Amino acid sequence: MRRQNSLCLALALLFAAPFLVSITRAQSQDSQSDSVAEAARKARAQKKPADKPAPVITDDILKPSNATAVQSQPGTAASSDAATSSASAGAQGSADSADKSANSQDKEKAAAELSSLKEQVAEAQKALDLAKRELALEQDNLYSKTDYQTDRAGKAKVDGLSQQVTDKQQALDDLKTRLAELQSKADAQAPASETPPGPPQL
Repeated sequence: MRRQNSLCLALALLFAAPFLVSITRAQSQDSQSDSVAEAARKARAQKKPADKPAPVITDDILKPSNATAVQSQPGTAASSDAATSSASAGAQGSADSADKSANSQDKEKAAAELSSLKEQVAEAQKALDLAKRELALEQDNLYSKTDYQTDRAGKAKVDGLSQQVTDKQQALDDLKTRLAELQSKADAQAPASETPPGPPQL
């Protein structure tokens, strides 16, 4: 009977041994996890910085910023005034330069027209002189003949040359009139410093 009881007890211990081992392992793991969690909490607590006291705002702190703002306002106004004045000066300068450029272009155009007109007058004068010489030669040929009154061809040629001389003289007079008008206009537009000096006074 005893032997049977001891055998049952041995079998029971044999079956219970794995359960006892797993229980002790679970308890050791719980204790290890508790110790790891506790260590992490301690590390976080050490990392937290000490709470700093909140800064106190006083009049001494506020006054410098207000003074800086007050000082910055006149400077800003002055800089904006300077920018406005420089912009207006630049616009005035560009307008003056545009006027000067336009005046210079007008003067160059007037000078070119005056030069061209002088050349036309010279050419017209040459043409008139040639026509007058040709007319004089034909008149000499015609009137040197004793029967010049019957020489209708010679008379017609002389009349044609005479008409040419009249036309050329009229064209030359017109060119000279235009040249005089243009010259007087150019003299009027010239500044006082460019006017020719008068005769010396005794």
